[in-house]
Amino acid sequence: MSEEAAKLADGLEDRLESLSDLYSSDLISSSTLSSQLLELLSSREAKMYWDLTMKKDITARRMLMMLEDPDQWDEDSSSPEEERGKLLRKRLADVFLTPDQSYGRILERLLDTASLPHFESQVFSRSDRSSNKRSGAKLSVLD
Repeated sequence: MSEEAAKLADGLEDRLESLSDLYSSDLISSSTLSSQLLELLSSREAKMYWDLTMKKDITARRMLMMLEDPDQWDEDSSSPEEERGKLLRKRLADVFLTPDQSYGRILERLLDTASLPHFESQVFSRSDRSSNKRSGAKLSVLD
């Protein structure tokens, strides 16, 4: 792993650990947890990490996930588009709350889940929107 990828992974894993601490202390609900996981995966850092380390193996990763749980794949891919956001959040929380995993492994599984063809538009379209936001106040001539 390159130095840049390792630095990105460390930051993302620290954020996962913080979310874990908040959740285990009952400071955030499972709904908030899943939304925060989606925000984390939509971040520029997560996208860069994905591009540097995992993207080249996307086909193999998708096939492996399909083979590991074909019933879940069928359920996820056949769900209506308007329900996929909710379904993605549930899947992310399930991955995150799987016991006895390192934060590095959790990060990898979260990114694998987010990059599935039936979910990737939910994550990466959010990423594109956040990078196109303009900072500062909008003023009009009437102000």
